[in-house]
Amino acid sequence: MPYASLMVYVDEGADPEARVALACDLALRFDARLIGISASLPDVPQIDPYAGGAMLGEMPGLFRDMAKADVQRAEAIFWKAAGAHADRCEWRGQIGFPLDMVGQAIRAADLLILGRLDPARGPQRSIDPGDALMALGRPVLIVPPAPARPPLGTTAVVAWKDCREAQRAVASALPMLQASDLTHVIEICAAEGMEYARARTADVADFLGRHDIVASAHVLQGDGGARASQILKYAADHQAGLIVAGGYGHARMREWVFGGVTHGLLGTAPVSLLLSH
Repeated sequence: MPYASLMVYVDEGADPEARVALACDLALRFDARLIGISASLPDVPQIDPYAGGAMLGEMPGLFRDMAKADVQRAEAIFWKAAGAHADRCEWRGQIGFPLDMVGQAIRAADLLILGRLDPARGPQRSIDPGDALMALGRPVLIVPPAPARPPLGTTAVVAWKDCREAQRAVASALPMLQASDLTHVIEICAAEGMEYARARTADVADFLGRHDIVASAHVLQGDGGARASQILKYAADHQAGLIVAGGYGHARMREWVFGGVTHGLLGTAPVSLLLSH
């Protein structure tokens, strides 16, 4: 099923204009509408009981105005970057917790496009892609600042693991993979598991081929290092512009705990990363 509606989160983090421009390119490629969205939660100041009463009463309104200004700046970034594509775009901006706002609005989109985590901005103004991956019912495309290559019209890599997360990621990525020149399905495993891995990756490549995707299967023996690093090296060696993978993790006491591969890809992938949980 093609993407009919895309959503891009806009903030003042790293390179938001390029992220919106990429989202516009995707919307044009898939003939989809594009929803720009942003939110900002007013800071809660430390209350000094000895502060003047009048000044104390003005503080909530002041911080609300600052949050409103954050959203207005994000809207300006969105419309400027949308440019000639504005006719297929719409904007949704609110005062509130960003992940909650996107969680309510994502029902209107097939795919959420985010930038990489910007710790300096915090959850009151930006979204941690890991949180979005775990909390939302949609796949997430994470776009790093100044990606090494575009995700469309280049090689793609599917980092396969035989589990439901990877199955959902591949199904969610079909339109993106159909727009790629070539897709490598890779699985990294120990030497004794390579025969079974060849059968698994061949099945996935055959599945993709039935969706008009040029795909090949490859099994790599683990090199003893981090699996994420080996995936990223393979992607770089093959000039890939997109990595597709399952997002593996679970929620515990409201803190997202990820496996090493997902954590490594989220933090360091130099190209766009499509994940599904």
